[in-house]
Amino acid sequence: MSLLKFMPAPTWRDLIDILFLTLVIYQLYVWFKETRALRVIIGLVVLGGIYSVAKLWDLFLTTWVFQILWQVLIILLLILFQSEIRQVLEKVSPLRYLRSRRRATHNSFVSNLSQIVFELAAHNTGALIVLTRDDNPSEFIHGGQTIMALPDPVLIKSIFNRNAPAHDGAVIVNRDRITQMGCILPLSEKEDLPEHYGTRHRAALGLSEVSDAVCLVVSEERSEVSTVVAGSLSTWQEPEKLAEKINEWFGGPEIHVPKLSQFFKDTFVHDWKTKLSALVLVMVAWLVIAIQQEMIINLTAPIRHNHLPAELVLDEASTKSVGLMLAGRRNRIGELKAGDIYVQVDLTELAAGDHLITLSSANIHVPMGVKVDRISPKNITISLKPAAGDEGQVVE
Repeated sequence: MSLLKFMPAPTWRDLIDILFLTLVIYQLYVWFKETRALRVIIGLVVLGGIYSVAKLWDLFLTTWVFQILWQVLIILLLILFQSEIRQVLEKVSPLRYLRSRRRATHNSFVSNLSQIVFELAAHNTGALIVLTRDDNPSEFIHGGQTIMALPDPVLIKSIFNRNAPAHDGAVIVNRDRITQMGCILPLSEKEDLPEHYGTRHRAALGLSEVSDAVCLVVSEERSEVSTVVAGSLSTWQEPEKLAEKINEWFGGPEIHVPKLSQFFKDTFVHDWKTKLSALVLVMVAWLVIAIQQEMIINLTAPIRHNHLPAELVLDEASTKSVGLMLAGRRNRIGELKAGDIYVQVDLTELAAGDHLITLSSANIHVPMGVKVDRISPKNITISLKPAAGDEGQVVE
């Protein structure tokens, strides 16, 4: 028998289901690429595959062990990855686009700050400045001293002076005010970063991965000014361009409608190998689950009468069909054809007249793998009458 016969045919709802989950898995991969969260997700997928195979082959002990394991594992994941889970929920929240535009920073403040970081770079002075936006990154920031001061150029230069005690930490700027200095930020766990990126760049990337903050980084080795936003690092050559970009970031999230050609390229061409891998993964998972999925259908089955006595005929008042509720795996239900399901009633030794017969699952003919959940009506009427003439009538 062909293997394709055992595979369920997807409906248009299934295709939408597959495409949506492909998008979700691809987006999760993009968000958690090169992080420990991605490695854990891959491990869970492998365990889920083993569990599905064990359940499909009816491996009782392995299935039981995995069912107990999942209950404990879900709780551990919620504890270990609460920040990543919250990050995902914040990214998919529609409030990010419905809320009003962020407060605008003062142009003079942004311009002065851009000039300051380039002056620090010119003197080979390292610095890390965090500009907070909508998210409150305080839970990811450790150590440091709390202050409340204007971002005066002299103050910032003194904080990052090589001889200052807080020069290795980060300065936090909130609402055009310096609120903390000498802070320790979470380091990024990405493994593909260039070797010349030091602790400041890794710290900026780490904070940008868990919040929407804008991080300004000055490299003392290369006299380079960089910005890190949402895990993306950019290098700047002119303070005016940097100030323009900061003002754009603080202007609020804007929805840009791409051209049709660009939309097609971004959807199907860009990173197509990863998207194809996600699609194959979802399709395999769908096949494994769909084969095991139980379905319930309702249909009307005809009644077939066996062993009708030769001297009797079936009266028109007899029940001709009954309603059935059937259950079975999706692929078996999908294979049902007209004539596969019918009700058998044995008329042996029945005399002329009306007979009330109670049906059971033994009367229902169904293919292997399909079971009868309900029969309606369960009691049917069989009316027999003498045949006209000497010849009997056989009715099915």
